[in-house]
Amino acid sequence: MVKLSEFIGEMVSDISDARRIADSNSIALSQSYHADPFLKGMPVPHYTIQEAEIKVPVSVNKVTSNIQDNELLQPIILSTIKLKLPQLLINKFLNFYIKKKEKEQQKKKEEQEMQEAVNESMGLNTAEKNRAEKPAVQNISSDLRISYGTASNNITKKLAQYMKEYLNAANFEFIKLLDVKDKIVEMLMYFITDEFSKHNSGYTEAPYNDDDLPVLAEETGREMFFEFKQKSENEKGLFIEPNTGKINEYVQKDNLLFMTIKIKEQDLDMVVENGGDGEQRFLSLN
Repeated sequence: MVKLSEFIGEMVSDISDARRIADSNSIALSQSYHADPFLKGMPVPHYTIQEAEIKVPVSVNKVTSNIQDNELLQPIILSTIKLKLPQLLINKFLNFYIKKKEKEQQKKKEEQEMQEAVNESMGLNTAEKNRAEKPAVQNISSDLRISYGTASNNITKKLAQYMKEYLNAANFEFIKLLDVKDKIVEMLMYFITDEFSKHNSGYTEAPYNDDDLPVLAEETGREMFFEFKQKSENEKGLFIEPNTGKINEYVQKDNLLFMTIKIKEQDLDMVVENGGDGEQRFLSLN
């Protein structure tokens, strides 16, 4: 079962590929004609597709115009959280850890420069300057990556369980994906804070400053929102099953639509016959 848009798109793409292959062959022929003293004066064969007409029997399996009910939207949200959130959180933790360390290094450098300036103004000997610290990204150990991976998995499990209960009680006539995103941001703030709190002694330090936590949660929630949106939109459309090669005496032709797709260089028309009894043109692009 495929979406009608994907089926037509692939068919048009294949015809375009056929034209490209034909043009490539014409180029190869042109080169060989030019090298041959007998052929170089002859016209090189070159073919165009003035019109391609394909008649395909299909059956419509499903039509989904809008996903707004709990039964369809809840699995999309929960599966996306479980599949996408762990790695997304690891990346966020590492990025915010690097930013945190870079801020600390910059602050330390400014304090050292200020102290050196004071010492010089007072005529004091300036202490030997500290050697430059390694870039923060080089200070990420394998143990730190593992610990942040553990934290990401723990947070994902807690959030998935909470969102399952939240979505079970949600009224999707009023709740939108942006509302789901806001709830995820709110709960991420709570679960991340709890995971890196003092009673969890397994982590050396949180990957963020307290002021950065709202930004971390908001960025993560926003990226999850676009994952939900893309996944839910992929579930919308007219889903068909092409029956080419399956037509035989046992097929009930009343259940079939016969699509005739006419493709020109810069033109596409599609005609649909309802069970073979009549036809109606309903798509024309030019």
